[in-house]
Amino acid sequence: MNARLLHCGCICAGIVAAGGLLHGQTQDADSHRRGSTGNPPVTLSGEIGSYGELYRIDGDVARRPPSTGRLFFRPTLSFFNALSLDFDFLLSTEGSQARQDINQFGINPTWSWGQAHLGDFTDTYSQYTLGGIRIRGGGFFINPGVFRLGAVGGVTQRAVEGTSSTMAYDRYLYGGRIGIGTPEGGFFDLLFLRAKDRASSLSTPPATAAVDSMNPAASAVQPYTVTPQENLIAGMMSYLNLFGNHVHWNLEASGSVFTRDMTQTGVQSLHVPSWVTNLYTINVSSSAGIAVRSDLSLNFRDVTVRTGYRWVSPAYNSLGVSSMLNDWQEFSLAPSFRFGTTSVSLNAYRQNDNLLGQKEATLVRYQWGGNVNFQPMERWAANILGNYLTMSNDASGDSARFSYSSLTLGTTQYAGFVDGAFLQSASLSYIFQQSRDNSPARQGAATTTHSANAGLTIPLCEEVSLSPGAGLVVTMMPSQPQQTVQSYTLSLQDRAFDNALITVLSGAMSFGSGTASYRPALSTTYRLTQSASVGVLLSLMRYTANGSYGINFTEYSASLTFTQRL
Repeated sequence: MNARLLHCGCICAGIVAAGGLLHGQTQDADSHRRGSTGNPPVTLSGEIGSYGELYRIDGDVARRPPSTGRLFFRPTLSFFNALSLDFDFLLSTEGSQARQDINQFGINPTWSWGQAHLGDFTDTYSQYTLGGIRIRGGGFFINPGVFRLGAVGGVTQRAVEGTSSTMAYDRYLYGGRIGIGTPEGGFFDLLFLRAKDRASSLSTPPATAAVDSMNPAASAVQPYTVTPQENLIAGMMSYLNLFGNHVHWNLEASGSVFTRDMTQTGVQSLHVPSWVTNLYTINVSSSAGIAVRSDLSLNFRDVTVRTGYRWVSPAYNSLGVSSMLNDWQEFSLAPSFRFGTTSVSLNAYRQNDNLLGQKEATLVRYQWGGNVNFQPMERWAANILGNYLTMSNDASGDSARFSYSSLTLGTTQYAGFVDGAFLQSASLSYIFQQSRDNSPARQGAATTTHSANAGLTIPLCEEVSLSPGAGLVVTMMPSQPQQTVQSYTLSLQDRAFDNALITVLSGAMSFGSGTASYRPALSTTYRLTQSASVGVLLSLMRYTANGSYGINFTEYSASLTFTQRL
């Protein structure tokens, strides 16, 4: 273990020397280019660094590799304040242990009317088309004047061998958008996206179930089997900024064709335009759906009103977003007001599923909430919140009937004291939660929870401060004993050598309801120069429980981090 830490330290020391040399050379080169003008044509910024970690656990399955090393390099080159080149390089010993490759290599040029991507990057079109996934390939977006044009293409998923539920296929994605307008005043874009798995990327594809051609939706594939998928999306998105930033309107509408299993051969008829069938092969596992989103915001000096509508059909899917909920409709209203030092925010939502009447019952969800922030005194800030939620369906049978409600009330109080006082700050929060389930099959089920947390910051001297804290959670359920969980924290922070060395010694413990946990930790950060720092973190986690609440384990970790700003 000591040898591994020494190895990580040697890596960091080498990067410190290289980073310092690079930083010094850059400063000399900048001074030469700058001359007497004071405005260098080329500037370098960003950071370079490394991270090393040792990890061990006794009594349970390891959550992380026993040793991890990462190198990151994120420089930015700016030319004449007109072109910026952002680089993002990450090398990790984890590699593909998390199923997908963690290493990243990306170059992202940006200029006044456009940007481009090469390597690993993320791009966002709209909520229901593209966003939240990493692409390894290329892309661009330009907006010279009022003309808008963009495109993306690359790999979003690599093939992974495994069991029928954990394997993955190579997945390729490409798409584009074209439109007119500007981000400030408003725009209208047409969108296109295509994603497709390479069925031959796995040596032993999983077996799928036979499809009933008379009822393909009922048994297209085994529900938990990974299959090669395909997706085509076409749509539009628009944004309007009216009346001097007082009115903002976003609108999105998209149509999707999704194939759950490309290996199926049977065909079916979908209500899609003819040009779609010319580009896309439809089989019995294919489905088509639409998604619509509209958000309207009215902004005035002390009043803001936001309202929205969403409608996503059951068959709408996008392989360009990380996660998405379909078969739902939502109406929302969220006004907010400001009166001097007091602000009030309200919200109301109505959601329901079963948009096409394909289920025996429709689930309807209502939510009302509010938040008030105010400042009774100069050094006293307060918050009060409330939220009420109901969910129910119209099922006729007792076993399928669902009726649930939840009430949440809470407050947070914070006080800061004058310099030199015994206390620097104090905080107190309390949350009351009560839920009820009135379903015929679960009558009488209810839960009431009280949660309270308190914290203090005590300055022991100019460089040292002490922060104790405590928490209590009490849960009560009918016909069951009361459950109580207590938690305590203590943190000692020392700032030495004009804040060049910051050390934090902390401890946390929690016990109750058959469990107990203890976690001491030591972290220290030392500023080597104005632009370089090194940090060490040591922590231990001890968890004990009786047989009903899990197993006992002890977790150890040690990490070393170096960062050099360029």
